[in-house]
Amino acid sequence: MVNNLVGGIIPPQPPIEAQSDAHTLKTRLEWGEPAFTILDVRDRTTYNEGHIMGSMPMPADELVERAVPSLDKSRDIYVYGANDEETAQAAQQLLSNGFEHVSQLKGGLAAWKAIGGPTEGIIESKTPPGADDYNVVARLQNHQENLQKGGTSATETIKKGASNLKESVQEGASNLKESVQEGASNLKENVQEGASNLKENVQEGASNLKENVSESKTPRDTE
Repeated sequence: MVNNLVGGIIPPQPPIEAQSDAHTLKTRLEWGEPAFTILDVRDRTTYNEGHIMGSMPMPADELVERAVPSLDKSRDIYVYGANDEETAQAAQQLLSNGFEHVSQLKGGLAAWKAIGGPTEGIIESKTPPGADDYNVVARLQNHQENLQKGGTSATETIKKGASNLKESVQEGASNLKESVQEGASNLKENVQEGASNLKENVQEGASNLKENVSESKTPRDTE
């Protein structure tokens, strides 16, 4: 029986694919989905010049020794390198060292920039902002276009989340009902056992009292 009812309320995220396009990752970022990490395995100088906003620098030659002690192996990880070959090698290294959910970001930084994904770095900071950077309406339109090009639609995402939430609530309610019934059953047994023990104690005490009274009425032998 599951004891952590609260933990079951948050719907789990669907498993990530072995390869993901930039649209899928951008959609997750725009929806504010939690519990994933973006790793940039290019050399540190290249990373400093420009990278996906929020990505962590872990050069390929240091990847395993840095990732193993610092990242949860069940966390969703998106990885990209200087090219798709370097990306694939980095993903395989992570998988070989026990990381369960690793996805190669196809096209890397170039694909990310092509769809207007946010970036940061020395060179990127000098790049003029995109058309939708300061326009909320344009950003929403761009987000809807990204949903249509790749990843799950907003409607499907909401429906899936609602379905998972409903199942989690029902499971939690069922577990709570079982816990209450089990508790009531245990309480009933304890009360019955306590009543039985009390009855035995009262009977034993009455018997002892009767013997003591009877003994006190018997004349003592005299010399």
